[in-house]
Amino acid sequence: MRLASRKYATEFILSNNLLPQTIELIKFPQELSIKAWMIIEMLGRDNCAILGEFMSTIINSGKLYSDSSSKRCMMKIFGFLVESHFYKNSPINLNPAEIEEIIRLSFKFLMNDEKTAVKVFAMQNIYDLRTEEKWIESELKALLEKDISASTSGYRARALKILRKL
Repeated sequence: MRLASRKYATEFILSNNLLPQTIELIKFPQELSIKAWMIIEMLGRDNCAILGEFMSTIINSGKLYSDSSSKRCMMKIFGFLVESHFYKNSPINLNPAEIEEIIRLSFKFLMNDEKTAVKVFAMQNIYDLRTEEKWIESELKALLEKDISASTSGYRARALKILRKL
C-alpha cells in the first residue's frame, strides 16, 4: 500500500468514524489485516491518543500475527504507545498487563528470525520499557551483544546506539 493510499485511507477512516471497524480487522488475521495495521500505524504516528480506547485490543492482537509486515507495523505502534505512556498528562496509560505483553512480544521478535525493521523497533520498545522490570536491561544488553556481530548494518546501528546508553 503506497504512502498516498495510506494517507487517503487514514483520512477516510477518520472522517467517517471507521476506526472501531478498522480495529476489528486486526482481531483475526485476514486479507485486510495488514492494511488495517498500516492505517493504525499512520494514525498512531499522527495522533497516538486516538488509539487510547483500543490499546488492549491492539496489544493483545499482536500475538496472532506471523507475517513480518504486520509485525513491523505492530512494533512501531507499540513504540508510539510506549512513548506516549511516558509523557506527562498523556491520555495513554498502559496498564501492567499491557506493558508486560509489549515486553514479551518485543523480546520474542528480537530473539526470533525476523526482518531487521521488526527487530530494530522491538529492541527500541524493550529499551524504552527497561525501567519496568529489573531484569530487562541486563537481558537486552546480553542479547544485543550476542547478536550484534552476525547482524545487518541496520540492526548493528540501532544496537550500538542502545548499548552506548545502557
